[in-house]
Amino acid sequence: MTLTITIALLAAVCFGVASVLQHDGALRARQRTPLHPGLMVELARKRGWLIGVVAQAAGVTLHLVAVNMGALSVVQPVLTIGLVVALGLQRLSGRQVSRPAMLAAGQVVLGLAVFLAVMPPDQAAIPVDAEGWFPGLLLAGLLLAATLAGGLSLRGTARCVCLGAGAGVLMATSAALGKAWGEVLNTHGLVGLTSSWQFWAAVGCGAAGTLLSQTAFQAGPLGGSLGAMMAIDPVIGVGLGVVVFGEPFASGDTTPIRIIGLAVTLVGVWLLAMVQRGTAEGPLTGGRPPVPVSRAG
Repeated sequence: MTLTITIALLAAVCFGVASVLQHDGALRARQRTPLHPGLMVELARKRGWLIGVVAQAAGVTLHLVAVNMGALSVVQPVLTIGLVVALGLQRLSGRQVSRPAMLAAGQVVLGLAVFLAVMPPDQAAIPVDAEGWFPGLLLAGLLLAATLAGGLSLRGTARCVCLGAGAGVLMATSAALGKAWGEVLNTHGLVGLTSSWQFWAAVGCGAAGTLLSQTAFQAGPLGGSLGAMMAIDPVIGVGLGVVVFGEPFASGDTTPIRIIGLAVTLVGVWLLAMVQRGTAEGPLTGGRPPVPVSRAG
């Protein structure tokens, strides 16, 4: 399990790097209506954003390895470290980081350490039939619909938070579907994998999540969108792990400890996202003017 956590941490670092680079690229792109495909076309011509895509691809690869080695309910919460990495990169770039932001980052690390200190035993077998997936996918679908409704109807920081949460739902669902790839590959081979519904559903969720995340990045500060993404991701991951894969959340008397650890982590992520939310620079930074953004039309 130690190797699984290490790989998941490396994936989180890649995702943190990718988020900072892609957020910068999205802010410099022309403003468009939410989910406009032209945004991706313009971003594909920006070198910094493309470097972010490479970092994201590395993160996805490491993430797939991690979820196929260990429990989804363990790997997904580890990815919250990506927000702490993004905070560090903001500071290294010369932007000031407030004391509350640093304290919130420490809370994320502490909560995650508590959560991982009492890991449950090995998980149950992976279901590969659509019937076994239905409850989990229904839950994810309802949450996605709610976040999209908010993202399309609200404005400002509320929009970027809702869109970021929607992207988190899609990314976590894609990861859960990707966890089934190993079982399908072992049973039916590469041809069976590429023709399976899990493969194409995971690819579709990943692509839609990428578009939604870039829209969220353009809609407001990095802390709001990435914080919401990182907060919802472990919730969906743990939920799908328990509902779809039959993973035990805890064993014996460790349930309260794991609940406290996860709660502390999520509150830390949310505080990290919301701190200094009134500044133009975004929740993670202060003291640097916002990047100029050109407007369409």
